[in-house]
This record gives sequence, structure tokens and C-alpha cells, in this order.
Amino acid sequence: MTVDAADLLLLTEALHDRIAMTRYLQVRLTAFEPERIELAAPLGPTLNHRGTAFGPGVFTTAALAPWLLLVRWMWARRISARIILRHSEFRLHNPIACDFRATCHALPPIEVDALLDTGKTRLSASAQVHAGDAEPAATYTGHFTIVHAPSDGCEGDLALPFPEAWRL
Repeated sequence: MTVDAADLLLLTEALHDRIAMTRYLQVRLTAFEPERIELAAPLGPTLNHRGTAFGPGVFTTAALAPWLLLVRWMWARRISARIILRHSEFRLHNPIACDFRATCHALPPIEVDALLDTGKTRLSASAQVHAGDAEPAATYTGHFTIVHAPSDGCEGDLALPFPEAWRL
């Protein structure tokens, strides 16, 4: 499914409204497919005293990629849930001295039956950060607990303006 620029802009603006740090970092969605998301960020807002990206800004951008892909997956299936980050690992492999992008290429299989039967499931998902076409400059893995939250009219984590065409 092709995602047009207007949808990406609408989702970027909604993300900025819900997570203020994304507005400050100027993070924007550049791709948001069912099995892949890419977020781009300029170097400027994360610039440190060495002329490279400050690690926490890179971390934030990288952490959003798998979380947003998971939010979209739940929303598309009409599964009301809260997505909790239990812990994460982040590695900065090389200094980042230019604009960068964080990509999550796929989610692992999600145990929907366990989620619906027991009320929760766990999974881990990763993202890579690239600056230019080189090897990953950073890697991130988030370990999530997904808690089923039967619909009470509040979409919680899922309250982003996804296009209805994305529903399964």
C-alpha cells in the first residue's frame, strides 16, 4: 500500500502534538508501510559541542520507529492495547555528523491469542539509525509488554489519525 505525502504529514503533525520532544527534534515520518517505518531527523536540534548528534536525540528517534510500527499494527487490527516499554538497548556505533533516519523493517510475530486470552504479551523489536548510506550509526532494541485494554472509547496509544484504508 502506498502512503502519500499528505498522510505522512498529518501523522507527523499528530505525533508532534502528542509527543512534544518529536516537534523539538523535528522528527518526521518519511515512510510508514505495514512492515516498515522510516523517521528522519535533522542534525541541528541534536547538535552537541563536538558537532555531532547528541545521543539522547538519536535514541528518541530510534525508539519511536518500532513503537509506531507496533501502534499501527494494533490499530489496523482493531486491538485496543497499551504498549509499555519494559527496557531497551541502544548502541551508538559511529558519530553522526549529518541528518539521519531511523528505520524499523519488521515486527516479530505477535501472539494475539495470548494477548486476548491472558491480557498481555511481550515482544522485542529493533531499529537502525543511518546517516548517509554507511553502515548503521546506531542500533536500538525495545522490549515491550502489550497490555490488552478492552475498548472503553479511548484509543490511548492508538489515537493517531491513521487513514481508514490501513485497517485490515
